Order: sequence, then structure tokens, then C-alpha cells
Amino acid sequence: MVRQLQGFKGRIPLGYVLMAALVVIAMMMVLFPIIWMFFTSIRPIRETLSHPPVWIPREITLEAYNQLLSAPRQIRFLRNTYFIAIPTALLSIGLGSLAAYGFSRFRIRGGRVILLSILSLQMLPAVALIIPFFNMALWLDIHHTFLAVILADTGFALPISIWMLKGYMDSIPVDLEEAAMVDGCSRLQALYKIVLPLALPGLVGTATFAFLWAWNEFMFAVILAAGYPDVAPLTIAISEFITESGRDWSSIMALNVIATLPLMVLFIFLQRWVVQGMTAGAVK
Repeated sequence: MVRQLQGFKGRIPLGYVLMAALVVIAMMMVLFPIIWMFFTSIRPIRETLSHPPVWIPREITLEAYNQLLSAPRQIRFLRNTYFIAIPTALLSIGLGSLAAYGFSRFRIRGGRVILLSILSLQMLPAVALIIPFFNMALWLDIHHTFLAVILADTGFALPISIWMLKGYMDSIPVDLEEAAMVDGCSRLQALYKIVLPLALPGLVGTATFAFLWAWNEFMFAVILAAGYPDVAPLTIAISEFITESGRDWSSIMALNVIATLPLMVLFIFLQRWVVQGMTAGAVK
């Protein structure tokens, strides 16, 4: 460090300046919607809709937060979102890890074609599958239940979960499992005791992706849970503030802030594993 300071001549390379400027611009683009969401939630609606826009709130009010926190209906919507997103994440990593392990460790005839077919499911628009999922829910008698929404969300999150976990499991040496099986472990025991602990960052990253997918999903929630407050998630609650007579932007943004805070805290603690899980094995 001392040598670097002694060799510093007071000039900064142009490349570093441009890179710093790009980083600042990127941070402003990412943080601006979050800051604007928070400002909108704590100021009167007249300031939000004023023209020219008022960038810094002139009047602070917590009326939107008081109305939301005092309404059991809105708290129920938030609770329902967790009841949908958490099982979706668990199902995605549970089924996805088994499928990814099979594709990674076994020679399956037509395995690459099957993998590409699984990935191609992500190309299907969700609206094309609304009627099949709706009919399936009616046939299984699970319409307007958590299970119907969880199965629909898992069906869309599972293909990319399989691909993410397969890329991570490909980077885990097979010799570790063979050594465990020589010591008496079965194939499933080797998966449970050796592979999954080593693939924990990948599991966390995949679970985070599936959780956020289910958290933000709206279309299937409208078809399978709309009109039932005991099942409907947060996205339905937000849509209720958009009516023919207008939009209650203060309540919409306040509800988004309340819903986002737990996720931000969770991501801060898990960001290292999330980034590692989403990138590990991608190059290999």
C-alpha cells in the first residue's frame, strides 16, 4: 500500500473515471425507483401527481401506512404471499435437485434433448396455460386454494431451477460421491450427505429465484385465487387499489415498501450465497 501511494503521481486513468461514472449511473438507475416508491408512500397524493414533479417531499404523512397496518385484510394478503412463495421455493429446489442430479450424473438417452425441452417451457407465455391450469384445479378440486397457486408457480419456476442446479452439480467432483458409496452410503444417501451440502449456495440461489417468481406472479393468482382474501397474494391486493375512479398511489407504494423490507433484509444476509449459486457452474 505504501509503495502504491509513493508511486501515485496525482493522475487517474481515464478508464477508471469512465468506469466510476458508469457505476454511478447504474446505481442511480437501480435506486431511483426504490427511492421514488418510498417518497410516494410518505407524501400526499397531490404531490405525487403534481406537474412539474416534486422530487423531494414537502409534506410528510404516514396516513397510508396507518390505513394498511390497521386493515387485517391487507395483512392477510401479505401472509398469503409467504404461504405461496415459500412452498414454491421448497418444491422447486426439492424436485429440481433430484432432476438436476439425474441429468448431471447419469447417461440418459436423449438427455440433452430433454433438457432443452424443459428449458423451452420457459418460452411458453403464461396466458397460454391459464385454461389448462384452471381445468386441472377444477378436476382436482383445489380451485381457490393455496395448493393450486403453488403448483402453477412451481410449474414455471421448476424448468430454470433444474438448469441452474445442474450447472452447479456438474462442478462437484464425482469422486466424493464414489468415496461415500464405497464407505456404505447408497446413492440417495450420497446425494443427501455429500452433494446437497456442497451445493448449498446453488440451492439458496435457486430457492431465491423461485421465491421471487412466486412473490411477483399475478396472472395465475388472478385466475386461481382472486376474490378469496384467505388465498389471494399481495399482487391481488395491489391491484385492488387500481379502480375505474383512480389509483391510490400512496397506498400502493406503502404496501410495496412493507412487502419489500423483509426481502431486502433477507437478501442482505444471503447475497453472497445467492450470487455464488446463480453464477457457479455457468462457465463450466
